[in-house]
Order: sequence, then C-alpha cells, then structure tokens
Amino acid sequence: MTRDTVLFQVARVVVLGLLALYVVFPLYIAFTTSMTPFDQLSTSFSWLPKQLTWQAYADVWNEMPLGRYFMNSLIVTAGTVALSIPIALAAAYAVARYQFPGRKPFMIAILSTQMFPGIFFLIPLFMIFVKVQGLVGVQIVGTLPGLIVVYLSFVLPLCIWVLTGYFASISRDVEEAGMMDGLSSVGSFVRLVLPSHLGAIVAVAVFATVMSWSEVLFASVLTTNETQTLSIALSAVVAQPTTPIHWNMIMTASILASVPIVVAFAMVQRSFVQGLSAGAVKG
Repeated sequence: MTRDTVLFQVARVVVLGLLALYVVFPLYIAFTTSMTPFDQLSTSFSWLPKQLTWQAYADVWNEMPLGRYFMNSLIVTAGTVALSIPIALAAAYAVARYQFPGRKPFMIAILSTQMFPGIFFLIPLFMIFVKVQGLVGVQIVGTLPGLIVVYLSFVLPLCIWVLTGYFASISRDVEEAGMMDGLSSVGSFVRLVLPSHLGAIVAVAVFATVMSWSEVLFASVLTTNETQTLSIALSAVVAQPTTPIHWNMIMTASILASVPIVVAFAMVQRSFVQGLSAGAVKG
C-alpha cells in the first residue's frame, strides 16, 4: 500500500466523518432538547442534559391539537400523491412515446414552472380561487381539497418531467412484444411496463410526498385554523411572541412530524434507489 493510498483513505474517513457529524449533530440537539425538562431549558443550555424525560412527548398532544394537524397533513399528502402519480404517468408516457402537436411547447411549459419561486404563483392562484368561489359558490380557499389542487400545480410538473426522461430511456421492445400478443399500447404499458418498473414510480412518489408534507408557503395563506397542516402549526408555535418559548415541546412536535416521512422512506428505500439508478441509465 503506497503512501498516497494511505493518505487518500485517511482523508476519506475524515471527510465522511465530518459530513456524518454535520448531519447527526442537529438530530442530537433536537432529540436531547425534546427530552430535557422545561425548567432546565429556561435557565441555561447544556450539551449534555442532566435529566432526560419523555414527558414532552405526552404533553405535546394536550398543549396543541397535534392529531388534527397530523390528519390534515396526511389527507393533503395522500390526496396529492394519489392524484399526481396517475396523471403524471399518463402524461409522461404520452410525451415519451408519441409525437403530437404542441409536444415541445408542453415540455417547455413544464420545465419553466420549475424556474420560478413559489411566491410567484401564490397571489395569482389565490385570486383564481377567489374568482372560482364566486362563480360556482363552493368554498375553495381554506379547504384541504383546495390545498391539494395547489400542490398538484407544482408537484405534477416535476413528476411529469422525471417520468418522461425515464420512459424515454426504456426500449420499445417490451411494448412491441405485448402488441404482437394482442395488447393495445395502453395495455402493454399498464400490464408490462409499469409492473416491471415500479422503482421509478416509487421515486417520484417519494418526491411528491416530501414536497406535500413539508410545504409551508401556500399552506400558510390557503388554510384556516381548522385546516392547518403540521408544518404551519409548528412554524406558528415558533413565531408566537410569548416568552419563554417551550423549545422541548417544539422539538418534540418536530420529531413526531418527521417520523411518518422517515418510516415511509425506510420502507421504500430500496425501490427508491433502484428507480433513481434505472432512470439514470440510458436504455
């Protein structure tokens, strides 16, 4: 083993160790703060708390309607993913496999939506919702279905763009073989392509889930006290002018809010990585 090889391995270990510390350290602070009694936090901060307790994990459910916030976020996230994935699959497959008038402008429009910040669309969407409310007489602003529609407006373009590139990299041989056996193009896609390429769908679904679960900007304007999502509730608690701030309760709620995403990602991690890897390899 040469000296350069040893130095490279040492440098790699040091760099990876620093990166791991950079990632783990905030988690350590959040976890220890959530388990530190409030009276200790109100006096001074300690890297190693003298006393640890699970009391905040029980109190947080009584101090704030956390269950309602969880349910609102779950409904919005599930609705967004359930609607965006089928629509994105159909649109991406059509763009990847067929030539039709307006195909290039459609993809340019899809890509251009990712070039602007969310605040650019906030006021126009709000005004559109208010106008539609006046025309149809159905409440949209402040409702969970209205928030789902908004989330679709920025989740769908990303899903369509990613899936289009993925489907374009897949050989047509499988679909052509299905057509020779009597299947239609749609039947070949549904019965042959999708079952064997679930990794790409899982990868896009993870993106849609994370974006919907953690979104703050649109939810802060288009929700009410009854329809607030979890991310808005947590930001509202931090923004309260009351002193002292119960950091242990905030960290507890933040950890609980992260658990569903962490569990969901752990369950589909293998398919997620496979989907990203397969989509990165050309046919």
